[in-house]
Amino acid sequence: MRWQEIVVIPEIEENVTCDCCGRPARSAEGRLVHREEPLGRFTVRWRPGDPEHPARHVLYLGDWNRKGGMDDGPAVAAADYRGGEQHGFYLRDDTAQLLKALKPWRPHFIRRSDAIGKPLGEVLFAMLDAIHVKDPRLQEIRGWAVAH
Repeated sequence: MRWQEIVVIPEIEENVTCDCCGRPARSAEGRLVHREEPLGRFTVRWRPGDPEHPARHVLYLGDWNRKGGMDDGPAVAAADYRGGEQHGFYLRDDTAQLLKALKPWRPHFIRRSDAIGKPLGEVLFAMLDAIHVKDPRLQEIRGWAVAH
């Protein structure tokens, strides 16, 4: 799957409080579609004007309308986008707070070791790239990359 094939459908955008530092932040949510089939949902949280603070991206895959187990239920992955010289996405494993908030759905958490260098990782990074490039609300975050 290539990021260019993924359709990004922006939905809710709002002012929020950052989960890690308690400071004002922005949140953008939306849906992802691939070849007219739902691929998942996403949220992005970032601190405007602060490229040193990573932008947290959360991907929600699977059926979030029902409470399923690990085999048939939803899955979640989290990544931070960092700006500067080392700009790019980094899959996160330390998401205890996120999993606690999602407990009613009992999602399977996709760890770095489940994804890096594997087909699942290619799908996750294609989703992240599609969101990063195609969501117009993330213009500021795209500007965090250092142009050479």
